[in-house]
Formats: sequence, structure tokens, C-alpha cells
Amino acid sequence: MTERFRTNLVGKIYLNDKLYLFSGMEVKAETANYDNVSSTYRLGFVASVGYPISENFMIGVKSNVQLNNSSIGIFGEILIEMLVVYTI
Repeated sequence: MTERFRTNLVGKIYLNDKLYLFSGMEVKAETANYDNVSSTYRLGFVASVGYPISENFMIGVKSNVQLNNSSIGIFGEILIEMLVVYTI
């Protein structure tokens, strides 16, 4: 079990009135570790495209590619690697 802090710095550009792209860097760091595993951080490149359908509904596709050799896995699990994440 760990406590983590995640932040990112991204830029956003509109291709037309609604369709947009954004990309940048994301850093995730462990602030406390309860499994006696050495603390670490994860550095990733974020890229996304999105389109707002209405005021209350948006569709987006995002990828997060890991850039460093980090032991932070998916959902805090150190045994499952998380090299690339895609979300819709």
C-alpha cells in the first residue's frame, strides 16, 4: 500500500471550434510506502485528443507512455508493469 502524488504539465491546442489536442509530461511520486519497497517516481509523456459533444458530455482518448524505468505498477501493484496506458 502506498500514498502517491501525481501532477502534470500539458499544453492544449484547438484544431477547430471543438476538437482539441493536448500533450505534456506527467510525474507520479510515492509520498509514503507501507510495503517496505523503495520509494520511486514515474515519468510519463501524455497525449490526448478530445471532442465535447455537449455541455455535459465529452469524448476523449488519452495515452500515457512511461519514459523512465520505474517500479510503480498499475493500481499500486509492483508486480504488474505499467509501461503504456490508454484511456477512453
